Order: sequence, then C-alpha cells, then structure tokens
Amino acid sequence: LIVESIAPNCGGYLFGNESNNISAVIKNIGNASASASNASFVLNGYSEIVSVPALDAGNNTTVSITDTTGRYAGDTVVITVTADCDGEVTESNETNNVTTVDVTVVNNGYKGKTYTGGSNMTTWKSYDLHGNLIYSVGDSYYLSSSSYPDWTTYNASWNASDLPVAGTVMEVRLYTTYTWDKDGVMPGNVSMSFNGVVQTPDAHHQDDRVFPDSKPYGMLAYNVTDGFDTSGNIANLTNSHTGGNNVSMRGMLLVVVYENASEPQRLIYVNEEFDLLYGGSSKCTTPEEATAWAPITGSIDTSTVTDATLITVAPGAGPNEGELIFNEHIRNDVWSFAGATQIGIDECDVKNNLTETDNLVGFRSSGDWMEASNAFLVVELGAEPSAEPNLIVESIAPNCGGYLFGNESNNISAVIKNIGNASASASNASFV
Repeated sequence: LIVESIAPNCGGYLFGNESNNISAVIKNIGNASASASNASFVLNGYSEIVSVPALDAGNNTTVSITDTTGRYAGDTVVITVTADCDGEVTESNETNNVTTVDVTVVNNGYKGKTYTGGSNMTTWKSYDLHGNLIYSVGDSYYLSSSSYPDWTTYNASWNASDLPVAGTVMEVRLYTTYTWDKDGVMPGNVSMSFNGVVQTPDAHHQDDRVFPDSKPYGMLAYNVTDGFDTSGNIANLTNSHTGGNNVSMRGMLLVVVYENASEPQRLIYVNEEFDLLYGGSSKCTTPEEATAWAPITGSIDTSTVTDATLITVAPGAGPNEGELIFNEHIRNDVWSFAGATQIGIDECDVKNNLTETDNLVGFRSSGDWMEASNAFLVVELGAEPSAEPNLIVESIAPNCGGYLFGNESNNISAVIKNIGNASASASNASFV
C-alpha cells in the first residue's frame, strides 16, 4: 500500500482562517488483495486516523479529513499521510507507506475579507449637514493592459454638469480603481495630478486572489478637496513602470459632499475598502463566503427620516451582476458599468429597510467576477414631529349589552384615549 497523492482542498492549497479538507489516494501496487486497514494524517499539531477499505491489486481509494486548526497565511504545514499506519496488512514492501508534502498556507482571496482575517468596508467618515453627496465617473474609461501593455498616461475629466455642486464644497474624494496588476505597478510606479497639482494617496485599498498566482486588484483614494473646481476638473495618472506587463484601469470616480443651508438636513455615511469576490466551487468558495460586508457606523432617528438612498460601487460587476444585501433584504443582479468604465454602480431607496443602528450593507458574488469598494448611505431628515396630545373617543358602549332600553334610565360609557406623543392635561368630555 502506498499514498499515491495528497490534495488539500479543491485547488491544492491550505487556506488561512478556516477549516481545510485534505484528501489522499491510497493505492495497492502489490499483486494480491489488501485487507481493510487504517491511514493516518499528521499536520503540524493535528492528527487523525481514517479507515481504508480492502483493496484488490491495482485498485485505489480516496480518504479525507477536515483539519479545523486555525492557520495563518504564510505558515508552512508539513502533511504526512501513512498507509497501513497500524501495520495490519502484510506487504511486499513495508517501507513505502509514507508520503509527505510541504504546503504554505494562503488566504483565499476570492472570499470576503471578513472570512480571511481582513477588514470590513468600514465607515471612513460621516457628515450631518444641510447639503448632499454627488458623484460621477466623468469621461473615465476601462484601459486594458492586454491591449495597451506599455501605457504611460491615463486621463479623465469632469465638467460642471457632471458634478452640479449647489453649495459650499466640504469634501472631495477621487477613487482610482485598477485590476490585474501583473508586475507590482501599484502604487509605487504611478503618480496622480489633479488640476495640475501632484497628489499623495490618502489610502490604498487592495486585495489579491493569491491562487493560482498573485494578481492584485485595488483602489487608490485621494483627498482632492483643495484642488476641486466647480467649473471642471482633470485627473492625470502617470505610469513610470517599464517593460510592459502593466496594470489595467477600471476607471475613476469623483465624489463630492457639499453644504447648502437651503437643502434638507442629511446624514451622509462614506464607507470604503476593496474586496475581490468570486462565489463558486471552482475557487473553493460559496456565495456566502464571497461576501464583503460594510457596516454603517452611526445612529439614525428613523422617525424623522423622509428619504434614504444607498449608493454602492462594485468594480468589475456588470452588466447586471451581483447581489446587494441591505439589512438582510437581497436584490439580485443590481450592478451595471457606469459610462465607459468597468465600475458597477447601483443607487436604490432603502428607507423602508432602515434601522436606527447597525445598518449593514453586503456585496455578494454568486458566480460573478466582481469587487466591492464603496457604500454611500444618504439619509434625508424632515422636521422632528411636534410633541402634542391627541384625544379621541375610542368607543361608546350603552349599558352592559350595548343597548338602550325603554322605560328606564340608561348608562352610557365612553373610552377617551390620548393617541398623541405628549401628555394631555385634565379636560371634559360631553355626551349629547
């Protein structure tokens, strides 16, 4: 009996932050049948013995275990599988029962970061003001490194009608998304200028599929508030990487938060991160695991809400891909590319599903190639309801059976109820 092969999981990898399934093929290479036996699996700190059925000469069988040990990306794990580990079978060769492989643990980049020890898409900043949030991809576009492997510049522009700012600019954020960074271009080999002024990235969010090889995807976020011009804007990304093998650009998104005292009061929540997703067995994932979560940090008095809009950004999702989850309510195939970009954007009304705290946005892939990068929740508030009593006559009941009787006195009762939102002082009620 020999161990013909050892195979971790569906892709041959051990994954961090989750249980791992390891299979081994046990084969009888002798010229006689082998009776039932046992095989042992030993992995750094974990061991298990499994049963092996009787095997005729030349036959094999696959046995497997689930290793529940928590492991981390970068760990090296030695997997040793021993056929006939208890010496129950008399063999022609008793020295060839053991096979050992060394495997390096990786994170499954196709899963949401929540499931790989990474970060949720957190609330970067929130605003409470009279004003609004507006956004546009301008004339940005998808640039393929396959078609243009030696590209050096990428330009995008926005005119006044793309971003009709109706007030004082409070914050402007430029998001530049990329994919398939084959040669480590981002972020060190690029520079950004906005309206002629060189910018430093405020944040670099990225994810990597890891297997079968490294292909980082990500987003550079720039704070361009000081340089923003309401009449028009130009962004120029310069690429200094040489030798081809460049990165592909999904597009750019410019987001403006402005203040205007004449507009309704709005709560604005800005969440950002970057999470590569694919939910499917070919990538050792399920749709539930291929979900990026964006918890909204803050409390909302829902009694004063007149409107609530959720804007979600999913690069790579389109046309009509992905599932959007908001407080457990699911919408299917919601994202489509904006303009000439490969940036999927969806805008929807979530007023009826809004809660006072713990609002949660989810981006889910069910066999869709997509990423998750931004969630913007814009909640419009109306005037707080005035505190006033409201007295009504809830019911009238004559006598004990609800009847008025002839030739006698009658007792009539009425229930007076305050259905308002404030106490009512003592008062009188009339019976006519």
